[in-house]
Amino acid sequence: MKKAIFLSVLLTLSLPFGQAKAEESLLYRISGADRFETAVNVSIEGWETSEVAVIATGRNFPDALSATPLAYKNNAPLLLTDTNTLPSSVKDELKRLSVKSVILIGGTSVITSNVEKEIKDLGISAITRISGTDRYETSVNIAKQVGNSASVVVATGEDFADALSIAPIAAQLEIPILLTKKDSVPPSVTQFVKDEMTLDSFVIGGKGVISDNVANTFPAHERISGTNRYTTNSNIIEYFADVIDLDYPVIATGENYPDALAGSAFAASYWNPVILTHPTNSQQTTKDTVQRYSTLAEIYFVIGGEKALPDSTVNSLFE
Repeated sequence: MKKAIFLSVLLTLSLPFGQAKAEESLLYRISGADRFETAVNVSIEGWETSEVAVIATGRNFPDALSATPLAYKNNAPLLLTDTNTLPSSVKDELKRLSVKSVILIGGTSVITSNVEKEIKDLGISAITRISGTDRYETSVNIAKQVGNSASVVVATGEDFADALSIAPIAAQLEIPILLTKKDSVPPSVTQFVKDEMTLDSFVIGGKGVISDNVANTFPAHERISGTNRYTTNSNIIEYFADVIDLDYPVIATGENYPDALAGSAFAASYWNPVILTHPTNSQQTTKDTVQRYSTLAEIYFVIGGEKALPDSTVNSLFE
């Protein structure tokens, strides 16, 4: 029902940019004056109301990489904040959504207590913080809240692209995302897998980001990877194409994380993937992925402004 209502409203508002895809589907850009407002506008497009909002830092990626499945579990948007100040656009969105509970991702070094105070000043007293001694333990503590740990996704904690490529799909399948180092598994992650008696796992990314020695420590693992972040993204979408929808794909730059992060929660809510593309030189693998599933797509949501992802680049995906 949500999808049908959303589509009927969107079709009255959207116009395609560029001509390559105009006769077959719409290209609809969601952007803002900055990364915080972009995430807010993604939330506006996807949620009429939400009792819960998940908020992560918009200044660095590690803590936020595992947050999408948690947002999906709570049917919540994923908003971004500055380290010490909650942007006014986010305050307005919390009010519009009628949020009653906020989940903060990360410790006070990435989201300070002042941000908590500003949230409380909005009349929201139910604030939960999920954090750990490092990004790896944070991912474990998020996973504990997601639950359903018979299966896990494992991605590098040293970069963002692989985790964000799998994030909306992991969310849809209600599988938590654990972060690991390239050549060793953090003790908190090892203990979690042992305690949860995890049965199988997806290792995301090649040996250059997660070694075979590390991958082999995870039960019944299957590696999904490619020669670079864009090929990995394409291979993830192809692997899961039969269990997700491809009618409202999200397109975001693969060179920075905030737009894809906010877009991942949006994509998950509509059972769609995030397609990562290079902002100035779209890879052939990305073009192939877009064109392979283009007959299924009704609307492509482009996240971020022209500086982040130019129209010319997006249009080139259909050429």
